[in-house]
Amino acid sequence: MPEVFVHAAEFLTPLGTLFLLALLLLFAGVVLPAVWSHHRHRREAAHRVLVLLLDTVRDALRAVRRLLLR
Repeated sequence: MPEVFVHAAEFLTPLGTLFLLALLLLFAGVVLPAVWSHHRHRREAAHRVLVLLLDTVRDALRAVRRLLLR
């Protein structure tokens, strides 16, 4: 069996599958409209949601980092 499939099988546990699905939905629902929509209002709305999500992730990572450094 090729090594790539072995690593994929290790990654795609139920939790890994949910994580991959969440990333796919985020990409398809927020990132693509922010970049490729022909409608300005859709691009702006998707951009605002993307910024909000990235800010939330950044704040969460900072909180985790602060907890780990204590």
